[in-house]
Amino acid sequence: MLREYLTADVVANKKPPIARFILPCWLAGWRNMLYINYMRRCEYYKGARTGIIAKAMARYYKSRMRRIGARVLIMIPPYSFGKGLYLPHWGSIMVSPKARLGDNCVVQSGVVICDGVRGGDHLYFAIGSKVLRDVTLADDIIVAANAVVDKSFEEPNIVVGGIPAKKISDKGFKDRKVV
Repeated sequence: MLREYLTADVVANKKPPIARFILPCWLAGWRNMLYINYMRRCEYYKGARTGIIAKAMARYYKSRMRRIGARVLIMIPPYSFGKGLYLPHWGSIMVSPKARLGDNCVVQSGVVICDGVRGGDHLYFAIGSKVLRDVTLADDIIVAANAVVDKSFEEPNIVVGGIPAKKISDKGFKDRKVV
């Protein structure tokens, strides 16, 4: 499970396969990939393993994740995103521990995701977008830059934007060729 998640994250972040390991990420200065690496290892040792060594490893990776997160201003708790998380830029990303989002999501800097947010696969959160409490997002949705989403959007493959957010296009994340 850990290898599957790390491989999907490495592919999504457009890094070489060696980025699954901590040392190359640290040496190359890939702080966002290093954060994802620690987060996935924390998830693995918290959920898939039992015993005192697994608990110690989970605590170690969680502390490393928090330390890197404080440096690069990323606060994404374990278990909030599925595999294939892409962080193109680091800086000021806040996700609630009670948010649950699907696979292959893209999160730009300045994004805030609050409590109770549920999301499908292939979501794109543009720079500065905010998703407020108890919102559900369908698959393949793009949340435009500086949008404030305060209601649920159940229709897949759309673009939402504005304050408050409303549907602005039918060409969602599924129609994009490149992230």
